Amino acid sequence: MFQVELFVRNLASSVVFYRCLLGKGCTSCNKTSALFEDARGAVLRLTDESVLNSNHYFNSMRDSAKGKGVELILPVENVDQVFNKLLRIYPAQIESQLADRSWGKRDFRVIDPDGYYVRVSS
Repeated sequence: MFQVELFVRNLASSVVFYRCLLGKGCTSCNKTSALFEDARGAVLRLTDESVLNSNHYFNSMRDSAKGKGVELILPVENVDQVFNKLLRIYPAQIESQLADRSWGKRDFRVIDPDGYYVRVSS
């Protein structure tokens, strides 16, 4: 099982974005964090960066580019449907168009509200 936690500037807008992207609601959500889980045990936790105390490692990087050098890969059931939905709702967030890849997957890339780079894949 793999878990990812993303620290975000605005939890509400990130939750809406990932609900749209994943096609489902949160497993749990409160004022400072939201949890998405899938049937395989993968976990995506969104945490409002306001919880970071002054000596937290990430606190000194609040204004820097989020996730620099990291590509999150999110497999979805129907990549074409997700792409078309994001194209309607978040067209400016799409970084690369939907395409068939030489490794046998179909995917596209988006930039989430905090600048995290996300590959959405079949």
